Amino acid sequence: MAVQFSGLASGLDTDNIIKELMKAERMKVDKVKKQKTKLEWRKDIWKDMNKKLYSFFTKQVHILRSKGTFMKKNAVSSNESIISAKANAKATKGTHTFTVTQLAKGSFLTGDKLDKDKDGKEITNSTKAEQLVNFTKDEKKTIGIKLGDKTVNVEITAKDTINSITNKIKEKVGDINASFDNNFKRIMMSSKEQGDGVKIEIVSGDAELIKKLGLEGKVGSNGQNAKITYNGTQLESKSNEITVNGLTVTLKSKGEANITVNQDTKAMYDNVKDFITEYNKLLVEINEKLGADRVAGYEPLTQEEKKAMSQDDIKLWEQKIKGSLLRRDDILTSLVHSMRGIVGSSIGVDTSGLDYRYLSDLGIVTGDHNERGLLHINGDGDDPLYASKTNKLKEAIEKDPEKVAALLNKIGEKLYSKMQKKMKSTEISSAFTFFNDKQMDKQIDDYEDRITVLEDKLANIEKRYYRQFTAMEKAIQMMNNQSASLASMLGGGAQ
Repeated sequence: MAVQFSGLASGLDTDNIIKELMKAERMKVDKVKKQKTKLEWRKDIWKDMNKKLYSFFTKQVHILRSKGTFMKKNAVSSNESIISAKANAKATKGTHTFTVTQLAKGSFLTGDKLDKDKDGKEITNSTKAEQLVNFTKDEKKTIGIKLGDKTVNVEITAKDTINSITNKIKEKVGDINASFDNNFKRIMMSSKEQGDGVKIEIVSGDAELIKKLGLEGKVGSNGQNAKITYNGTQLESKSNEITVNGLTVTLKSKGEANITVNQDTKAMYDNVKDFITEYNKLLVEINEKLGADRVAGYEPLTQEEKKAMSQDDIKLWEQKIKGSLLRRDDILTSLVHSMRGIVGSSIGVDTSGLDYRYLSDLGIVTGDHNERGLLHINGDGDDPLYASKTNKLKEAIEKDPEKVAALLNKIGEKLYSKMQKKMKSTEISSAFTFFNDKQMDKQIDDYEDRITVLEDKLANIEKRYYRQFTAMEKAIQMMNNQSASLASMLGGGAQ
């Protein structure tokens, strides 16, 4: 590196002079860096907004457009100790009579009591097979267990414990429970499946080991089907959980009970209310971003500028800028106008043939102009300003939920379609993205390239300044040397 003179001849603080000159030059780079920072912040804010919009799209809008959402039914049993029930959307409203004459059962097998092992010790879960019978080296004994039409041979080694034997039975046989009851000293098995033809049997294997395990000649009880009479028709099932005519019933004991099916009007009302709540939350945030105050004179801070400020002041400064970055954003403005038009005014919604054409027909209304599209349910107790009004939504749901659902589904379908279209992948935006993320990424890359070019240019300018000042210093030094030499010569002549 070449030696740089720093005002030795001129007496000037050339380093500081160059530093001040470079400040003016650096403003060009800082301007681009600030533009890049603002764009990165804007992208981050859009990413957060996109996440919220997409969540609303996949949850609330999807629910609003789904026909099954508003057709939920509830089922009430007249005797929960006999039968309980759940209803799906296809269940027939009214009273369903069930008579349970027989419950479904699986097969149960209980082994003989196990006394002592070969050494006279009490048998426990940790007792090993070799403590019950003799094994030759590396010998494996088997127990053949039949469940229904399937027979499985379970291999037992000398080191297997009672606990690992029961675990092997469960693992190898499959649809079976097996355990050792330490209180009664018996191996117990039960089938997971129920119904006719289900039976556990010990059918083959090492006779001595089977005997020592208390399983010699053991045959489990026969499984049996559940038998019911449903609205006068006799039915059978291998399980105590039966699905019939849109009802899923659980049989608990013999007897008769009625299941009453009604429209779940509360669930329907709650779904509508949830949609409005989330819609309003989203709208409030969008309106705040679009209507943010202009922040003239505020730009991202350079590192030098940050040094003169506290962390709290820096945070407030940046928050002020970030809060305005989506002000009057064209994409967000277009989206919210579409949403408000569809939801608030049924714009583009095919309501032909419907009894209700607008949400306002159901008592779902917009507030004053300052609220910019927020929805309210007349008569809803959670909305103080509208609680005293008649709750037309609740009345309409209770009167004819299908007519209410028809409008809600239509609005949901249109809103879903509109938002889906705005999320399509394009040359400037990715799929499932409302904003032009690809375009922003390219712009950020362009800024980085410009910054690199400007930084290189700055370095060259700084070198040029140092060369110029160095040349000046050398020239002054040379003149000083000449002056000194001439003075010396003249001084010598005077003597």
